[in-house]
Amino acid sequence: MRNLRTLFNLLLLLVISFNLSAWQNDEELGVLAVGLVVSDIEASEKFYTQIVGMQPTIEFSLDELWSKEAGAANDKPFSVKMFKMKNKASATILKLAYFDKTKKQKVRDGIDKLSGVNYLTFSYTSLDPVIQRIENAGIEIIGDVKRENYRIIFIKDPDGIYIEMIERY
Repeated sequence: MRNLRTLFNLLLLLVISFNLSAWQNDEELGVLAVGLVVSDIEASEKFYTQIVGMQPTIEFSLDELWSKEAGAANDKPFSVKMFKMKNKASATILKLAYFDKTKKQKVRDGIDKLSGVNYLTFSYTSLDPVIQRIENAGIEIIGDVKRENYRIIFIKDPDGIYIEMIERY
């Protein structure tokens, strides 16, 4: 009887595990990726890995034909490097796209000035090591909000995109 119960529990666990993995399809992921065009891929890659703490996943290049068919890059070839905060299927991907020449945007003095993507938000269990990396890199902390159940800091990436970093207590 005990062996039968153990077998039943193992089968039940297997069915539950299978169903949990099957529940998460592409539509349920929400935002699969956020794409940013960067002016300096080396500086951006260093920032997002060494400061933000992301991990590179894959990179690829797209030719003129692909660009023409896609209709979003004026027929110019470009490359993309992808990053994740965690190595999980459900983690949102950050895609850094770069061209031979891309002008850097004018310095922004707030997220209220232009429409579009003006900031990205990252969540951390502790901001202490992140702040240490920021200070060691000489990056200015623009804002630091402390409340009873969270702390948020703001910095800028190499292209001036605001980066919001949150720690919840």
